[in-house]
Amino acid sequence: MENTTNLINTKKTILTGLMMALVTVSTMVFIIPVPFTSGYIHLGDSMIFLSVLILGYRYGAVAAGVGSALADVFVGYANWAPWTLCIKGIMALMMGLAIEKCMKSKRNIIYLSIITAAFWGLFNFIVHQIIQSQIASNPQSLLSEDVKDLSALGELINQVQSQLMLVALLIPVFLIIIALYIRKKEHLVIPVYQLLGMTLGGLWMVFGYYIAGGLMYGNFAVSAFSIPWNMVQFVIGFLIAALITAALYKTPIKKFFTYK
Repeated sequence: MENTTNLINTKKTILTGLMMALVTVSTMVFIIPVPFTSGYIHLGDSMIFLSVLILGYRYGAVAAGVGSALADVFVGYANWAPWTLCIKGIMALMMGLAIEKCMKSKRNIIYLSIITAAFWGLFNFIVHQIIQSQIASNPQSLLSEDVKDLSALGELINQVQSQLMLVALLIPVFLIIIALYIRKKEHLVIPVYQLLGMTLGGLWMVFGYYIAGGLMYGNFAVSAFSIPWNMVQFVIGFLIAALITAALYKTPIKKFFTYK
């Protein structure tokens, strides 16, 4: 029994190192700098989602947090590394714990979907109010090298607010659809609770970087401009992870997944 446990732990450690490397490489391979917050978007979230499905939330959190933080250091964003370590680690934890809760009861899928949708709607409302307050009190603080005058700032703010409104509407709708769809379908290639877990983890990532950006630069209105970019990163990572997972579930590699 002890030898079996040691063998399992050794396999987990090896897989954790492998997934950590994949998170780092996938984060570094394709980088788009984000204006205002001096951050960037990437493809690394796809490997974070995959890490949790394979390793579970404990080992997945290590691969996600350390792998992403290493990528920040390697590509010249070391100032973001401590934040990334925490945000990505918690992202993996939330995803894995959500999956485990939902595996225990279908009702938890519905409850979690409703709670997440409500929180996300409230978050977008608060961000909208912060931006409006900053515009009214000190619009000059929102100017940067990318937006040098108030006219361009007005256009950007309208664009960002439209994107935030669209996201605020689509995410709750998506989560409610998941909650209702689970009543009709019990067997999918990728279980609904895994999709919900990835959604929850991705939304936490967007929220976490918004808070981190606001604290780092002392302006939560400016940090809001990164939300649409991080949403794009989350959605792309979600789609890539879903496609890879669906393909791997049809192969013998499925036996390595913690959450099947």
